[in-house]
Amino acid sequence: MTPDLLDRFLRPLRRGPLTRPYPATPVPLPPTVRGLPELDPSRCDASGACVTACPTRAITLDAGSWTLDVGRCIFCGDCARACPRDAIRLGDRVELAAREREALIVVVPLERGR
Repeated sequence: MTPDLLDRFLRPLRRGPLTRPYPATPVPLPPTVRGLPELDPSRCDASGACVTACPTRAITLDAGSWTLDVGRCIFCGDCARACPRDAIRLGDRVELAAREREALIVVVPLERGR
């Protein structure tokens, strides 16, 4: 076996693994990454501006709750820009893996009296 061929076989063993220890260690994301919308229920006035602004209809507003369908959300930020009271912000959650469709639905109860 030639030294060059032997080196090609041994190089990956000397280099070590190229993968990251994910999911045990989260991947650092740059600050410009947009995550899922997060609602501050104390600031929400339930006007429905976020529902109207959402291009994929991922947000619904029912009596007493704000619902986000994570499977439809495209992280565009239109809901946060449309909210008159700045109750919505784009968070840092970007992992969307789920075993069941129901796990992709986020329901936030709204505070009474708004």
